[in-house]
Amino acid sequence: MSNYRLKAAVLLTALIGGGLFLYEPPKPVKVERPKEAEPVQGFGFVDFDLIQEKIPNSAELKELRGREIRLRLELNEVMRPVMPPKIPEIDTTPISNSAREKNMQSIISQLAELKARKKRLAEEYRKQTEPEYIRHRDEVTRVYLNEAFNITLKIQNADVLRLTPEQVQELQKKLDALVLSRNESQLELLNDWTAQINNYVEEQTAGEEARIRREGEESLQKYNEEAVQKIRDIQERNRAIMDAAAQEVAVRQVRRREILDELTKTADARVELENKILDDIVDEAGKLGALHRLRMVFVKRTPNFAEEKFFRKLDANLKLEAKKPPGAMIFSGDGTKDLTPELLKALRL
Repeated sequence: MSNYRLKAAVLLTALIGGGLFLYEPPKPVKVERPKEAEPVQGFGFVDFDLIQEKIPNSAELKELRGREIRLRLELNEVMRPVMPPKIPEIDTTPISNSAREKNMQSIISQLAELKARKKRLAEEYRKQTEPEYIRHRDEVTRVYLNEAFNITLKIQNADVLRLTPEQVQELQKKLDALVLSRNESQLELLNDWTAQINNYVEEQTAGEEARIRREGEESLQKYNEEAVQKIRDIQERNRAIMDAAAQEVAVRQVRRREILDELTKTADARVELENKILDDIVDEAGKLGALHRLRMVFVKRTPNFAEEKFFRKLDANLKLEAKKPPGAMIFSGDGTKDLTPELLKALRL
């Protein structure tokens, strides 16, 4: 029994050892690791200016931009305010004074000549009538002198004539009255002579003086009419200036609306065309960016500072805002890739 157990143990041991010797463990399966994708890195850009020059509708875009600039310039001009001319109030005083001065100068000139003529006539008539005047004057003087002489003689011989003081005083009063009467007579005679001279001169120049005054009144009326007409002309001219200014404002308002409508349509057409071009560029540029595993693709645009400054100036005047072309300024360097040639091929340009 014991031998049986020993044999059985040996046999079992042999079987297990042989099995272990004959057993070949399975070989491990070699699993190939998937190839890692290239990392996303770098940036790309496309030249918007170059592309838009080669697109089929570049001529249309240029024409739209040119028309927009022309419209903005014209709108900038018609937007300038029309300053109505400042019409000063019409001062009629200088005009009236001028008329009167012209009239007075003419009258004064003729009256001065008439005065000189009157003076000559008076001098001539005075010389002609002076002997008669002197004769009358001397006659009056002689009569008074005789009477005055007699009174004076009595006063001087008052003692001889035994005149009382009252009588002498009475004679003195009589003498004084006589002298006064003589002076009054001579003055009256002189005034009559002077009046005679003046009457003669007036008779000789009455027609001429009447003519001068008549012509003066006629010329004054003429000058007044001219002054009134001048005022009317000035008023009419001022009214025409104001009407022209108002007409200019109305014309500019109409033209302004027309230009704004046309400018809006042109700008919308330009923006629509630019967006279409940009959409085509963005679609193809996105594909190229994914193909080259780029982080981002930019649209390169060379800025036109002169044009932007020009539009800013117009926008300030017009209170409008121009749509700036899309894109940015790109500086090429390490890690940047110009996709423009490939994009041109993709767009078949």
